[in-house]
Amino acid sequence: MVKNRYIVLLDSQNEKSIRNVEKGFSVSVTSSEYLSKDNRSFNIIDNNNAVLYKNLGVVVVDDVDEEQLTRSIADSKSPVIYFEKEREFFPADEFTFIDDLKTNVDQLKNKILELENYIRRKPIPKPAVTDLEWGLKAIGMGETQFSGKGIDVCILDTGFDVSHPDFVDRIVEGKSFIEGEEWDKDPNGHGTHCAGIACGNVRNDTGKRYGIAKDSNLKIGKVLSNNGKGTTSSIIDAIDWAITKKFRIISLSLASPVKLNEKPSVLFETVGIRALDSNCLIIAAAGNDSKRPALPVPVSAPANSLSIMAVAAIDNQMRIARFSNAGINAATGGNVNVCAPGVDVLSSYPKKSGNSGNYVLLSGTSMATPHVSGLAALYMEQFPDLNTREIWELLESKAKPIENLKYRDIGKGLIQVIQ
Repeated sequence: MVKNRYIVLLDSQNEKSIRNVEKGFSVSVTSSEYLSKDNRSFNIIDNNNAVLYKNLGVVVVDDVDEEQLTRSIADSKSPVIYFEKEREFFPADEFTFIDDLKTNVDQLKNKILELENYIRRKPIPKPAVTDLEWGLKAIGMGETQFSGKGIDVCILDTGFDVSHPDFVDRIVEGKSFIEGEEWDKDPNGHGTHCAGIACGNVRNDTGKRYGIAKDSNLKIGKVLSNNGKGTTSSIIDAIDWAITKKFRIISLSLASPVKLNEKPSVLFETVGIRALDSNCLIIAAAGNDSKRPALPVPVSAPANSLSIMAVAAIDNQMRIARFSNAGINAATGGNVNVCAPGVDVLSSYPKKSGNSGNYVLLSGTSMATPHVSGLAALYMEQFPDLNTREIWELLESKAKPIENLKYRDIGKGLIQVIQ
């Protein structure tokens, strides 16, 4: 993360406005329309150069004086309407918590390794062929005739293992927004797991179904590094790319914690609206910072933005997951919209030391989010004339309330297939 990088929101991006920005901040602005495989934003942005993400009206600048940005907002001639300092984002799964413990509490090293190995080596039952994972059963996948055919689903995460045996025959398009790391490899594993839930099909060893939109067009944006960290600018860069490519669904299984009563970012609220205006739905993880039942905490960013769908996690007993964040900042923004399976979810995973085979069980709102993204693809295939705002409304209206669970925890309820 660049220490003094700012994300600046403009109310206009015409030539006069861009010249105003260039003159005011002493930078040269390059539009994202000129970005390519060989001309990446992370190679451009420095003290003298900024990038404009043309679909979002967002400029990323380095080492600008914060007081100057504040004065720009007050200046009626300036196109600047909001700015925020770059923040870090992390995968919204249990491994993130484990990694923090590793870094900060050395004396717990052996205990953490024991817990990590337990999660990786949870026994995976050997089911009958064509059986469904519990999460797919819970949302009603057994009866649907739809498969997301023709719908572009974009997973913004740690990348994707294109060599995974369940995807070797799939055409997967992708791009990396992390310098020095490729999108088609995934040493972390988180992105491959999320992509499998949203767009996978069946296990090549047992034939058990674990993925939802099996005939969708899988798109990958690497916005989190191999060590699981990303920044605002990499995420904004990828969202702008996805909108340019006209992808219909963006799935964000990542989160950055927010404080009690903290208002949502104007930046992400605007980005979500501009995505919807481009017929693109952004779906994001509510976050995993709660310690239930004693201490639920607010929905994380960017899911706390009203224009981005926030997804909570439940377990196979229809209970709210102990880690799942809650809509307790609802007065200032930050409610949960729907919930989905997010505890002990099996999906694709890179084959590497520490896990057996090509699959693992993971837990997190990270796992719940691609359930919703995959189902949104089925809805879009089933109802091709609906725009993304209408698909959002349908996801909420068809969700099933769960007895004894609160609206603040699960929103409208558990997502459901429409038969």
